[in-house]
Amino acid sequence: MRSVQESLHLVAATVGFLSFFLMWLAVMWGMFLRNGWALTWVRHSTLLATHTTVALLGLTLGAVHAAAQLAKPANLFTVLDVLVPFYHWRDPIGTGVGIIGLYIMIAAAMSIMIQRWLGYSRWRALHTMTYVGFTLVTAHVLISGSDTGIAFLTYGVAGSWVVTVVVWLLTTPAVATIRSWLSGGEEKAARQKVQDVSVDVSAQRCARFGFCEHEAPDVFRLRSDGRLAYRASVPAEEAAPVVRAAEVCPARAITLSKVPTSMLTPGPPEPGRRDTGPPEEPVSPAVAGGPRRRRTPRYRD
Repeated sequence: MRSVQESLHLVAATVGFLSFFLMWLAVMWGMFLRNGWALTWVRHSTLLATHTTVALLGLTLGAVHAAAQLAKPANLFTVLDVLVPFYHWRDPIGTGVGIIGLYIMIAAAMSIMIQRWLGYSRWRALHTMTYVGFTLVTAHVLISGSDTGIAFLTYGVAGSWVVTVVVWLLTTPAVATIRSWLSGGEEKAARQKVQDVSVDVSAQRCARFGFCEHEAPDVFRLRSDGRLAYRASVPAEEAAPVVRAAEVCPARAITLSKVPTSMLTPGPPEPGRRDTGPPEEPVSPAVAGGPRRRRTPRYRD
């Protein structure tokens, strides 16, 4: 039969690992939202609600994990140990990075309430700090976790962090630019066939999620007042990211059309057919100033 110390340790460890993997799932779900993945078969509101729920549950379990350390009979932790980074005398590094990582994740979650006050650009910059926070939490688990000696737990924690870093790197604008540069020959040939693009955004449908700015930051920009500024005409060489922005827009508010580069007049009339010209459009009395009067021709002797 387990002692109270062992039972509390088991609870704290289980809750801690559950908190870690829920945080990892929330980070990955956030990248799904940021890149517009799965929006063709899942509504954006569903993805956002799931992301928020998983993140809050992971942070709650993280707080429970910290509280469970205080409840152990051996009393190895004090309140300051679980609140102040690098204060714990036995494991200052492991507990310190874990506390800072948890604080960063909590700050990112709470920032959603002041998103409009911060402005969308600053809020997104703050939200990207979750990758730093998750990295610090991973370091805490690997340094301070007494159960990481179990192989599948250690590989699971380290593998989750590696997957996060790889997916994040592959979706950064810098990597997208490198891929575009490496395949420049094919894209250049395709661009020669593409005309300039006219961009129009419906103000009624635009929900200002910011996916368009992520895909084409040179064309779309969310202002601090929440309004979307965009370029109405885009050259052919910049059309690819604009097309991706229109595809990932969950509200389908972006409409693209080709700017005409040449015009063709109607052909000559067919032989034997009299060209009477375009039919006259009726003139409204309100526009013409009243009904027209028929004038009687006068003849002079």
